[in-house]
Amino acid sequence: MKNLSSRVISALVAVTVLSLVLYYGEKTGIYFLCLFVVVRGSFEVARMFFSNDYPKFVKRLFVSLSTLVFLLITLDQLSYASNFGMIFSFVLVASFGVIFHKAFKDLDQILTFVAKNCLGLIYTCFLPATVVWMTKAQYGMQWFLCLLAVVFAGDIGAYIFGVTMGKTKIAPLLSPNKSLEGALGGLLFSTIAALVFQNFIPNLPLYIYVFFGLFGGLFGQIGDFFESLIKRVSGVKDSGSIMPGHGGVLDRLDGVLLSAPLFYFIATTFSK
Repeated sequence: MKNLSSRVISALVAVTVLSLVLYYGEKTGIYFLCLFVVVRGSFEVARMFFSNDYPKFVKRLFVSLSTLVFLLITLDQLSYASNFGMIFSFVLVASFGVIFHKAFKDLDQILTFVAKNCLGLIYTCFLPATVVWMTKAQYGMQWFLCLLAVVFAGDIGAYIFGVTMGKTKIAPLLSPNKSLEGALGGLLFSTIAALVFQNFIPNLPLYIYVFFGLFGGLFGQIGDFFESLIKRVSGVKDSGSIMPGHGGVLDRLDGVLLSAPLFYFIATTFSK
């Protein structure tokens, strides 16, 4: 009961903060929310990816690099260089591994250091950046709200269908409580949420709403499984503890992060 109360209180606080940020800050507010997700998410990934066997500078380097790259590629003057930013970040991380190779315990650790940094940068830097880029499209605020609605409606649908009808385990190695029935219910709720936005994002064919509802919900669920994979390999229960009863930032936004590129693509391609 105490855990349920803390979850409800945390959720209400999060919704209140988000509402205030959107109302008063609009696109600027979303930008700083994304920046917070990058910094905090990078900290959580560094904690899961890099154990104490790694050199002490590794975690600080990852958080600093992720934040710096995000700030650069979301500047209007440098948005054209986002592809270069991804490539150069790999070059920079590989250079660190080679230059400071003596700080690592063996050669394999250097390689995993580079690989985990590259994966982590895409996860905690480039995925949140797509949210910022999406808000700059026509109806950018509506697309942002649609992204949240599709993913969170999918979470609600998956929970309701999973509790009431869930029997077929879908991926017990990754998440033993998830069921096929819950997943299908989540996709249904995500699609309904997308269709509601016909009233807020006009002039799109019906199949586009169905498309981003289904696939936005699907990627949202895959994001949940992917983060479960990271946690299981890392041996942690939650990515962090910033939200009592909910875990870390990535525990709440894993689905949003993996769905964001799809919404960015649709917003910049069809919403004109």
